[in-house]
Amino acid sequence: MRADIVVLGGGPTGCTAATLLARAGKDVLLVEQDPEPRMVVGESLLPAGNRVLEKLGIEMEGFLVKRGAVFSRGDEAERIDFREAVNPKWPSAHQVKRDDLDGRFRATARKAGVRWLVARATGVELPGLLKTNVGDIEAEVIVDAAGREQFLARHMGTRRRHDVLRNAAIVRYYRGIQVLAPAERGDIVVCAFDGGWFWFIPFADGQTSVGVVTTPTCDIQGDRWEGAVARTPNAAARLMGAEPVGQAYGVQDFTAYADRFHGDGWMLAGDAALFLDPVFSSGVFLGIESADRMVGHYLGGTLETYEAEMRAAADVFENVVLAYYDGSFLDIVLAPRAFQPERYRQAIISLLAGDVFGGGPAEAQRVTRSFPAIARAIRNRMAQV
Repeated sequence: MRADIVVLGGGPTGCTAATLLARAGKDVLLVEQDPEPRMVVGESLLPAGNRVLEKLGIEMEGFLVKRGAVFSRGDEAERIDFREAVNPKWPSAHQVKRDDLDGRFRATARKAGVRWLVARATGVELPGLLKTNVGDIEAEVIVDAAGREQFLARHMGTRRRHDVLRNAAIVRYYRGIQVLAPAERGDIVVCAFDGGWFWFIPFADGQTSVGVVTTPTCDIQGDRWEGAVARTPNAAARLMGAEPVGQAYGVQDFTAYADRFHGDGWMLAGDAALFLDPVFSSGVFLGIESADRMVGHYLGGTLETYEAEMRAAADVFENVVLAYYDGSFLDIVLAPRAFQPERYRQAIISLLAGDVFGGGPAEAQRVTRSFPAIARAIRNRMAQV
């Protein structure tokens, strides 16, 4: 079996890469082991992700509109509205179930002429040969866009885990989750507790993806879910009276990355290149952005620039994630508005909306390197009142 380019992974990242390569005239074979999209955690998309969705022509009708996010800690809670970003070109995003979203991406790829093979990658000989359970495939380039398993990076021994972000999650779906102030319908809600945090991602059908993330230092004994609920009044109030749908399942090793994103006859995109802790919902956004930028730079012969762009954007998100876990992010966001310099608030909202690439606001880029200092200054101001 032969193709110009083989793409591993039939999710948003793989389908974005395959679609754009096919539109550029390449013979693309997409290899995906699941014949139909699977139901997974669920996704809270970012407004800046609309750029690639519009470029692909992905129709988002039927998904729940997301206009903001709520962050809480103890009895404090604050809502951020994407319309307050520095460059609010897209003031909203969507809350999506992945089987539905992935189905739309797959239909777009097929319409572009992407060939499809239901198979599982079993090995690779670089450059040029992918081994699968149904036979070998020869190709000029192999693209790994198949997600957190990081098939090619593991094969090459270049996968690295993060020194700090080594968290795990338990995920459940519920029906009947309450929308409590200051949240509005469609908002994602993030509730912090000592040792982790909850997410609440609502969907148009009335179900909600609820996850609890725990850090390696979490000291909850026994049932981690029940222990986390007991520590988090904001989460417990939302869960009151809600009914679970299906079984709970676990996810581990959130943050990992590859030493390089491309080489002789291979490229990495999305989670196969790097995966960040999901506290700020960057997964699909960075996935489809990386696929779009990878294809553009591949066709233009500038893959070094692709890697530099993606690492710079990921570094911005990583700084915000680390600030969340050290508490400085919440110290800023949860402070009374009178103590939040407006330029910092706007910058943070811009980051959370996905404005992290070269054209992003300079203030937002600067803030990511200064969260602890900004938080200290705010705390000092509050203490003087």
